[in-house]
Amino acid sequence: MRRTILYILVPIIGLIYSDIVSTQTAEGGGVYIRNNGKLINSIVTENYAVTGFGVAGAAGEVVNCRVMDNYYLKSSVVYPGDMFFDDGVVFTPTYDANGSLIFPENYDASNVIGICFWSNTHNDYINGRSWIVSVDEVSIPWSPNRTNGWNPVDIPGLYNYGTAETALMDYDGEGNTALIVNEPQHTVTVNNCAAKYCYEHRRAAGEDAKWFLPSIGQLRALDDELELINELLLRLGKTEIKNNYYWSSNEYNQMMAWAFYFPLSSAYLPSNDNKTTSNHKVRPVAIVSQR
Repeated sequence: MRRTILYILVPIIGLIYSDIVSTQTAEGGGVYIRNNGKLINSIVTENYAVTGFGVAGAAGEVVNCRVMDNYYLKSSVVYPGDMFFDDGVVFTPTYDANGSLIFPENYDASNVIGICFWSNTHNDYINGRSWIVSVDEVSIPWSPNRTNGWNPVDIPGLYNYGTAETALMDYDGEGNTALIVNEPQHTVTVNNCAAKYCYEHRRAAGEDAKWFLPSIGQLRALDDELELINELLLRLGKTEIKNNYYWSSNEYNQMMAWAFYFPLSSAYLPSNDNKTTSNHKVRPVAIVSQR
């Protein structure tokens, strides 16, 4: 359990607050009452745990209390290499004697929409998240020119990173993508804007995963698991991630944006690159909740 919120509805004279302590484990959530302690006129709510919630303590007294609006966590987490099907099912790859993937009944490679490359592996993490990368990619510009001019927009609110070191600290591809897509000074489509392509990726399918153009920091995290991801992409008959520059959602200035070069595991910013004319690779990424 990550936290315990205890609301005292009616103050009671004689209630000893020191006799009430909250548990802090992932197995169960709620309030533990020490010997001779009391819990009176209270609500135990907004706990996150694996097994259940409530009030514990054999020698305590509970009067007029409610347990409500608590949330279960999965007892297992998603790990890099796990595959995500188009119906939300998570599949840990298994193989036959020949090294071929064994899919569950009624599933095959066409159902795989993404592969996990980063995960928070703590069960007690509130809103535990995983990052998954799409099995598909395209080559398109970062953005179009502004609607009423020849140059691209310097996206308001999107920080201009002057060095690779600082850009690599950005992990908010989701927020960056929203800024790019919603900027009114240019007209973006899935063919002229990397962020728009990612934003619309599989949206019509009505799936839970919402895709975005990853930040440089997220692309570096992908690079950490690249050998595993590429092995699975090959087994799925998909294009590997290698020997190319991949757009990030991070800007350098009005004319240039950061890309990630996987062979060298580095952020990339060529002197003559242009957001509107350079067709780099684009791989959508999504955040998937673990509960």
